[in-house]
Amino acid sequence: MKPDEYYQKQIDHYTARLKQIKKRRNLITLAKLLTFGYMIFLIYLLINHSTQPLLLLGIGAILVFIFLTLWDSQIIYRQHLIEELLRINTLESDYLAGNFSALDQGERFNDPAHPYAHDLDLFGEDSLFQHLNRTVTFSGTQKLVSWLLSLSKDPEVIHSRQQAAEELCAEPEWCQHFRAAGALHPTQALDAVIFKSPFFSKHSTVRLILWIANTIVIVSWAVTSFTPLPFSISLVLSLLQLSALALYIKKINAYHQRLNLFLKTISNYLPLVRLIHDQSFRSPYLQKIRHSLFTPESNSLQALTQLHRIQNSLDQRGNIVIAFILNGLYLKDFHTLLRLDHWRKKYGPDIETWTDVLSEADALISMANYRFNHPAYCLPVICQDRLLDTEEIGHPLLKSERNVTNDFSIRSLHQIAIVTGANMAGKSTFLRTIGVNLILAQSGNVVCSRYFAFQPMTLFTSMRTTDSLSKDTSYFHAELLRLQQLVNIAQQEDKVFIILDEMLKGTNSVDKLNGSLAFLKRILSYPISGLVATHDLALGELADDFPEHFFNVCFEIVHSGSQITYDYKLHPGISSNMNASILLKQMGLI
Repeated sequence: MKPDEYYQKQIDHYTARLKQIKKRRNLITLAKLLTFGYMIFLIYLLINHSTQPLLLLGIGAILVFIFLTLWDSQIIYRQHLIEELLRINTLESDYLAGNFSALDQGERFNDPAHPYAHDLDLFGEDSLFQHLNRTVTFSGTQKLVSWLLSLSKDPEVIHSRQQAAEELCAEPEWCQHFRAAGALHPTQALDAVIFKSPFFSKHSTVRLILWIANTIVIVSWAVTSFTPLPFSISLVLSLLQLSALALYIKKINAYHQRLNLFLKTISNYLPLVRLIHDQSFRSPYLQKIRHSLFTPESNSLQALTQLHRIQNSLDQRGNIVIAFILNGLYLKDFHTLLRLDHWRKKYGPDIETWTDVLSEADALISMANYRFNHPAYCLPVICQDRLLDTEEIGHPLLKSERNVTNDFSIRSLHQIAIVTGANMAGKSTFLRTIGVNLILAQSGNVVCSRYFAFQPMTLFTSMRTTDSLSKDTSYFHAELLRLQQLVNIAQQEDKVFIILDEMLKGTNSVDKLNGSLAFLKRILSYPISGLVATHDLALGELADDFPEHFFNVCFEIVHSGSQITYDYKLHPGISSNMNASILLKQMGLI
């Protein structure tokens, strides 16, 4: 089934389910109103006729009302889940139709100084991140960004991500439930320093003292309830407990406030952990994630279930009536914080591991979704005999109807393709096509190509150099700094793939040509290969002087008078046609 057909089928399915569940909610709401009215009527009768049958009927009505309320809460959550699943499928359907407005652009991650992110539209409007990212946890987003900004050069890591994404791609409904659960239970950045803060109590005897005091109070209330003894004794004991609580209330509030956001974030991972627990996996990477979450010594499902109950207990502190009764009876707040201390001691060291593997699962689900959305894309293979070999490669950010594909290959290190061509003939787009697909390949994703073989390597680009008034940096100086950054990286890496677009634009044409020639000859001493696009046709002569290191490819145009035809196809050799004068005439500028 095609992706667009699948999403439309899911939209129809969840739309129908949403109508059904809303009808059910309306019936439950009506039943709650009738039950509540019946309870009021019974209270009226009890006031006037206090009989045991009426009392039993009243208790029964209360139990029915509680049942309906709990059922309604479950229905509400199910409704929110279905609404989120409907939103997810609508979002993906809109994405395939070319509407990206609801997707995160990731502009906050953009860094012009990064070796390739700014040049290759990794972040921002209509960026690779916007096409790829579907993460639902804060740490998952960070993990995916780190995979895109720090490309893996380990074939095993790349292959393991490919396998995991392939398996998840075959489970789109499970992936969508993971995304829906994450959206309904949002997480934030975790501050490990806060969680490592001091415990509420360091004394092991506190719990024993509490149990002794609680037992005395509870027994006193039980005796008072079934004997003629006055309840004033029990009341005094409860007030003493509340007085003890009042002495520590400031410390309790500060402790709760300090950990509240952290606890909510951790406990919100529970639905995601439960989904992974209930799913079996075949790929080694996903099995490793599952094993890390559910070890015999530290089971995240049990731990987070306990934490969720603790969090709910802490949230109940806002209900003054319940807090007054339960604290007066057995000092509930003290017990809850001691349970939290115990939980932190037992599971605190595992939190970092759990959040890390969950972030990996979250990032892999985004990759699986990207793969599902692009069934025509190919799975890259890692090869040894060629540095880069592609067939029918296209730009993954362009719509298919506008995407012209090309074949391109580089055999080994120290080979550089000189790319020439007229303005708007496709040079820069082709450079970005190679760069973006390399990012996808080395991060473990599918690529926009019929065939794609590569060797993992360090990627560096220089395409959008800008000056900086605040840093007192001219355009030409900024270009030099960028090239210096390239040399520094090349001195430290064993394999660097470069993509340079129009080197040294900030100086005169003669100086630009001489400088470019000298620099390209210089970098042959480093483990470098790649592409260099230029309007200086004289750079093409490098292929004559150093045929083992340079070769020429170009984008040609055909023009007849003022008519220009672009085919955006890559050809061997140096471009022979230019179009600047024709374009200036067409726009009435000359």
